[in-house]
Amino acid sequence: MKNQELTGNYRTLYKELLGSCGYITEKSNRLLIKQAFTEVLNHFGDARNAQGEFQLAHSVSVACIIADEMGLDTSSILSALLQQMPVPAKSENDIFEKKFGKETLNIVLKLQQISAIRMDKISIMPENFIQLLLSLSHDIRVLLIKLAERIHLMRHIDLLPEMEQKQISIETSNLYSPLAHRLGLYKVKSELDDLAMKLSMPEVYHSIEKKILDTAAEQKRYFDEFIVPIRSSLTAAGLDYEIKTRTKSIPSIYSKMKKQEIEFDEVFDFFAIRIIINSLPENEKAECWKAYSHVTDIYPPNTSRLRDWISAPRPNGYESLHVTVEAPGTNWVEVQIRTHRMNEHAEKGMSAHWRYKEQKGEKSGADEWLGNIRSVLENYTPGDDEIARTAGMKAFSDHIFVFTPEGHLKKLHRGATVLDFAFDIHTDIGQHCNGAKVNSRYVPLKYVLKTGDRIEIITAKNQKPNIDWLNWVTSSKAITKIKRILKDVEFSQSEAGKDLLFRKLGQLKIDYTDDIGNKLVLYYKAASALDLFHGLAEGKYEIQKIKEALQPVVKTEEIRPVLKAFTKIDISQVKSGKQKPLVIINDNTPLADVKFARCCQPVYGDEIFGFVTVTEGIKIHRSNCTNASEMLERYHYRVVQARWAEMAEVSSYIATIRISGNDQPGILSDITNVVSGDLKANIRSVNLNSHNGKFDGAIMVNVNGKAHLNLILGRLVKIKGIKKVSREN
Repeated sequence: MKNQELTGNYRTLYKELLGSCGYITEKSNRLLIKQAFTEVLNHFGDARNAQGEFQLAHSVSVACIIADEMGLDTSSILSALLQQMPVPAKSENDIFEKKFGKETLNIVLKLQQISAIRMDKISIMPENFIQLLLSLSHDIRVLLIKLAERIHLMRHIDLLPEMEQKQISIETSNLYSPLAHRLGLYKVKSELDDLAMKLSMPEVYHSIEKKILDTAAEQKRYFDEFIVPIRSSLTAAGLDYEIKTRTKSIPSIYSKMKKQEIEFDEVFDFFAIRIIINSLPENEKAECWKAYSHVTDIYPPNTSRLRDWISAPRPNGYESLHVTVEAPGTNWVEVQIRTHRMNEHAEKGMSAHWRYKEQKGEKSGADEWLGNIRSVLENYTPGDDEIARTAGMKAFSDHIFVFTPEGHLKKLHRGATVLDFAFDIHTDIGQHCNGAKVNSRYVPLKYVLKTGDRIEIITAKNQKPNIDWLNWVTSSKAITKIKRILKDVEFSQSEAGKDLLFRKLGQLKIDYTDDIGNKLVLYYKAASALDLFHGLAEGKYEIQKIKEALQPVVKTEEIRPVLKAFTKIDISQVKSGKQKPLVIINDNTPLADVKFARCCQPVYGDEIFGFVTVTEGIKIHRSNCTNASEMLERYHYRVVQARWAEMAEVSSYIATIRISGNDQPGILSDITNVVSGDLKANIRSVNLNSHNGKFDGAIMVNVNGKAHLNLILGRLVKIKGIKKVSREN
């Protein structure tokens, strides 16, 4: 194309643009529109877009739709013109803002962000799509410009390859048509549906179209006869009106056929007339109902199909009376009754309420209008036919929408982090996540994401989850996966620790039993056997101390009768090996023949000391014996050091256990079952007292050492009803 021809075309485009923006009268704003037009012209020249259309022509056409069909403000028109320009770098934002204003800059940036979304990667319902657009921008004009862009694309879709046409038409029906419906742009919605169906279902579309054309002459004759008595009655009533006739749109007819499972000939109300009354605002409702009365006096109404959207307008502001009447020949005709104001609103949606004249003092009207539209979209109340499609819409305010580097959309709960995103993609990516790049910037695992973020996960083979990760995720999916991984790791380490323990016991020629496990749990103060195994694997518990912990090992069935009191120290028998040493006095004197003090009842494993009595030799006391302080103060010369012999042959010791709790049936049976049954300890005596539903007392048992006693104490306190268990001093 020659440059002169281009110049001529561009002059025509500019005149078309200014004509559409005729309602913008402020000189400075018209100069801004001219400046934007010039910048786009200078940048694109005669360049064409993917559809083969001149890029400037495309931008101007979208801007004209914004002005003609939506009546938006200067910022919206500028944004429509400039959105195809290269994304302004951050360093250039100030320059752009000075030229065209902050609002225009923000709208353009959001439009370009939305344009980067791969819509073919998104499989979402209309309400999801609308909420996505809302969450990406707080400025509702972004949605309106995207809708204008889609209208222009559908009007020129024949320039695209056939496969691309079908994809875009499906996308239009599923996403953009519902958006137009929400906004009350019924004329736009009807056009989008019609163009989309023609492309996606050409055979069905042309079949219905042919049937409508075949009956066109008959329809005209029928309508003319149908309208005559109505016109006569309305004129006689003094109403100022006009009547338009129409046939339901092809998509609407097809939808009714499909929904009701009927043939074309059975669609009883695809004829419609519209009565538009020229009425003063204060008389609108009365005159619409007056027209309704005259119509229904002539033709019987189907009252079940009366729709009064004048008394209670639709959420998007639509107002009209709809009634279906029975006409001659048993045909059904829908009659719509509305005023000129209502009709303009139905044609142009909410933009019919306000025009952005942008004169001084009128900006608040613009803000009110934008707020109203956003409120409609966010709080839309669907009709019965839409409830199934919009059931989940309320919850979307609690979500964010983010993207993979390839443009795939991910919906996450608000507050989600990089880790949540990683686990949402795949468990393997989540457990090896080492960080991320969000919008090309490196961020940590716990970085909180926001709508519109584009995330690239960074992984490392040696990265593994740890307990802190549970504090860095919010989704139940990520929490469940992390816990499962940690549990698997813990189980694996526990198995390694168990193998380590078994090998050590094998070296000591000791077989593992539950008693052995319980002794080790008590010795290492582990929470459980699993914790013991895990701790051994991690080095938390020293494996070298196993021998010390288990010396001496005595099986439960080998517990011998209570040690009798010895009154002599027979060192010769100890030295000859006839008796095995039980305690060591002063680190060098092994004794097998000792007596245990009744005041504190020491058992094997307690910290002990010896006291030389006058008549009974050495008595062994616990280090925390209630009499210890007096012995040390008054008879310190008779106190000797004592410790248990490492190779001591353990006998049975007496221990007294204090116990209290709630008195309830079977409590004594539960105690004896645990002590004698489960833990194989002989109960010597039981002395329990009950009062006011409570009990307390003591039981005296034989134990084979401190570990055995601690095990009994631990098991008793777990019995239901028992509140306190302690060893008596």
